[in-house]
Amino acid sequence: MEFLSSSTLDDLYSEAMNSLRLRSHFNLHSNYEEQVQRLLIAMVKGSFVEPHFHDSPHQWELFTVLKGTVKINHYSKSGEILSSRYLGEEQDSIMVTIRPNEIHSVECISETALLLEIKEGPYKRDSAKVNVNFA
Repeated sequence: MEFLSSSTLDDLYSEAMNSLRLRSHFNLHSNYEEQVQRLLIAMVKGSFVEPHFHDSPHQWELFTVLKGTVKINHYSKSGEILSSRYLGEEQDSIMVTIRPNEIHSVECISETALLLEIKEGPYKRDSAKVNVNFA
């Protein structure tokens, strides 16, 4: 068994606050070759994961908001926002599954947020996501 201490979460938030991206990851999987990739993402207000998608058939993502509130936008190929949803505390939803090829962004709305991300592996950094520029 592996347990996660509250001091680890404190460290994760501290790393996020000092990061240019205003977020920090803590991998729960042992390596990038594992078939199930699990990680915690600590975010602070202002953190914005820019629009992107995953183009491999196995690259779905599941996000569960454990603390705080985030906004998930779903975009058309031309950049139109198809849907916008708040997830987390005091919201109607706390979880979202994003299918392959769905263009999406994530923004931290609350002062801090903690997300659990689960996705199919293995993780390959060079092909993990396709960033989108709508300009």
